[in-house]
Amino acid sequence: MRIGVSTFVMQGGKSGVASYIRTLAKYLQLEDQTNEYELLIARDEEHLIPLSNERFSKQLFASWIKHPVANIAWHNSVFPLSSRASSYDVLHIPSYRRIPVAKRSKIVATVHDLATFAIDRKYDSARMFFNRKIVPTMIRSADHIIAVSQYTKDDIVRIVGYPEESISVIYSGIDRGTFKPVAKAEAQAKLAEEHDLQQPFFTYVSRLEHPAKNHVRLIEAFQAFKDNCDSPHQLVFSGADWNGADDIRARAKASKVADDIIFLGFAPLSSLPLLYSGCDLMIYPSIFEGFGFPIIEALACGAPVICSNTSSMKEIAGDLVATFDPTDVPAMTSCIESASAAGWSDAQRKKGIAYASTFQWEKTAQDVIKVYESVV
Repeated sequence: MRIGVSTFVMQGGKSGVASYIRTLAKYLQLEDQTNEYELLIARDEEHLIPLSNERFSKQLFASWIKHPVANIAWHNSVFPLSSRASSYDVLHIPSYRRIPVAKRSKIVATVHDLATFAIDRKYDSARMFFNRKIVPTMIRSADHIIAVSQYTKDDIVRIVGYPEESISVIYSGIDRGTFKPVAKAEAQAKLAEEHDLQQPFFTYVSRLEHPAKNHVRLIEAFQAFKDNCDSPHQLVFSGADWNGADDIRARAKASKVADDIIFLGFAPLSSLPLLYSGCDLMIYPSIFEGFGFPIIEALACGAPVICSNTSSMKEIAGDLVATFDPTDVPAMTSCIESASAAGWSDAQRKKGIAYASTFQWEKTAQDVIKVYESVV
């Protein structure tokens, strides 16, 4: 088979979808020695996906093409008319917003979530209209859908009306070479050196997006926790600024515990295992997730985790993680208090690491290849 992969939604490598695309490409190269692949990629993002398999190549495009509006238009006008579009047996679109309605090859698309149907103010009005009114038609034009969780699959069937039998649930993996425990003292020493983190801390790894990622309620819960427990802990946010980041920073600045709220910005991949291994708690209070990478990444590093009980997060966390209603600040505060007081036993730590090890990119890549084969 000849397989095309559109990679134009990597946003400089600073999003969960970017992590999905980059790591899937890495493991497809390791797992597939039979098929031929061509990665469609913007010239200034070429470095984000190194090639290690001679059966993989890249088709480079001008950087402007990755702009969302231009890219959506290109996928649905210029590209379907090109000879390249008909040269693939399968074209994989790893973000449903780029699915071409007109097509000249079989289309496999990954749907990570349908969050815009659950969160009214996730984007501006134009993007909300596009996601709610146009995207369902685009999804229905795909020949097969990969859903990253059972929750997402159920949403696709319920909201879009896509046939259940043409959806495969394929969990994403984690890079076990990266996400593994670091001795806590070592992690804390490196974080003190690199980021001047000198006190015990809780962390939340997520882009700064309001209201979807729920940072503001976490700030309120953290303030209540500090009031109740007189704790030395700091709250460390790690993630790039996104829609509504100014609202999050303003709420943090107005908090009476503002000095204990730290914004690291976008942290390089090498820093994440240090944050997970060095923290006393990884809190994941997002309103809605299709998967929730940081939950599994933190468990893989031996970190105690609490998270929201909504969407896919309870599914992904299994029975290892205490959960809370993300819209209920007192419930979130109570969960933080009980989790920090109880600590994380060695048995819990080992169980979390073992559970996280079941999310394997090797298996993800193998299952994706099976989808390509089934469609052809």
